[in-house]
Amino acid sequence: MSGTSRLELRLVAVRFGREAGLSAISLAVAPGETVAIVGTSGAGKSSLLRAIAGLDPVAGGSVVIEGVDRSSAPPEARGAVYLHQTPLLFPHLSVAENIAFPLRVRRVDAMAIAKRVDEVLEKLRLGSLRDRDPATLSGGQRHRVALARAIAGRPPVLLLDEPLTGLDPATRAETLEAIRSALADYDPATLYVTHDLAEAGSIADRIGVLLAAEIQQIDTPVNLFEQPASAAVAEFVGFSNRITGESDGSTFRAGLWEIPLQTDFTGRAVLLFRPQSLYVEDAGELTGEVLSVAHSPQGPRLRVKVQGVELDATASRSGMTERGDARFRLDNPGLRIFAEL
Repeated sequence: MSGTSRLELRLVAVRFGREAGLSAISLAVAPGETVAIVGTSGAGKSSLLRAIAGLDPVAGGSVVIEGVDRSSAPPEARGAVYLHQTPLLFPHLSVAENIAFPLRVRRVDAMAIAKRVDEVLEKLRLGSLRDRDPATLSGGQRHRVALARAIAGRPPVLLLDEPLTGLDPATRAETLEAIRSALADYDPATLYVTHDLAEAGSIADRIGVLLAAEIQQIDTPVNLFEQPASAAVAEFVGFSNRITGESDGSTFRAGLWEIPLQTDFTGRAVLLFRPQSLYVEDAGELTGEVLSVAHSPQGPRLRVKVQGVELDATASRSGMTERGDARFRLDNPGLRIFAEL
């Protein structure tokens, strides 16, 4: 791991009550870098953040912050601030007083506190709310105030646990932009937990996929989304169509399917691809049927049966969404093949 890392996890283990939980989690986060952790519900994303922050015990391995092993240090001595997904503000303090609170606890000079609070209020566009009571704030405003309080002390490590949970789309976009702006203003090592891949891709420098108690791949958003390292990761990032067959190294075969596809292994294999790779086209080489059509803001999504296999597809390039017999085209560049385990 890099010597410039501000946060390092070295074979960290975290128990889930009496269960085994996470094991051998290793990663490094550099100053100014944001790493998003994604995974299924219950995978242990929040538990990992809580263990780093000292709110839950580390069962094994080391949490190293700024070169010092903090695995046994109390939360207040770790240099890591944990922001819970549900904003927790002091109801008897104003917005400005909430933001100033951790600085006052550290006995920072009053003039320095006032300057820092003003800076954070401006950065997160909260100036007009400085004297408001938390009870009068909207959900998005409470999230931003909690974030402002978290970053006011400029902690070396910032741990954000699904900070956009429960917000409507417009407020999510506004709050995400505020987080981007705040992180750009200083250089924390940031771990950002989310279940939303689009959210992770829009804010993270790298994304780690936490599945089956371990980080199965950590990579840039582009590499992760286009070159998943395993079938499990591929399915998690949206390669929802799965066909099981045989590969001879140059061709994948499964029932009526026969697809030229170079790979470095032979034998039982799984072919994975996104719905966007399969679409209706009059001159398509595959025959089948459109079983149903579902509409969404991203466009029509089709459930189809192609050459004996039910799959998800997208409408034709011309927008065809009718049920019934159809021909389909499969984009070869969007296909990924893995050995069946």
